[in-house]
Amino acid sequence: MSNNPVIRDNLVTPVSFPDLEKVPEIFTRHIGTWQGEFIKTDTRGHFDRSFFANFTIWIQGNQYHQVNNYEYSDGSRLQLKFQGEFEERILKLSSGSYSDFSAIAWDAGQDTMCYRSNKTQDNTLITFVEIITLVDENYRVRSTQVFKNGFFDGLSFIEETRLP
Repeated sequence: MSNNPVIRDNLVTPVSFPDLEKVPEIFTRHIGTWQGEFIKTDTRGHFDRSFFANFTIWIQGNQYHQVNNYEYSDGSRLQLKFQGEFEERILKLSSGSYSDFSAIAWDAGQDTMCYRSNKTQDNTLITFVEIITLVDENYRVRSTQVFKNGFFDGLSFIEETRLP
């Protein structure tokens, strides 16, 4: 096998070589580049905003890497990078994009992962609690509860397809 990246639609996906003794199998099924439209609702379930995103995931040994690219309706773009390590089959994440970002993710069974993260943005503690369901090998759905300073702030969800 080669360590050369795979290039699709101008997106670079590094080739992954996960350590299957340390990395739960469900995480290996999310390797690649996914795209979709985030939809955010308020606390009553009413539409708040939406934006497009793609997510590139690769794993080397027990080291996890993810790059998120967001595109907003005003044409602005944002890229966030995350890295992590599997410890006792739980993914522990950090990010150079947010100094106090921390997250964990774990296999919840039945083709489902759970994810919980915290970050501070504009002096507000933001917590995300997310369920990620792999419907099939190229289609997944994520739903997220969002909290700001401990108060419910709404939901977000995204249907994603894996780029070929």
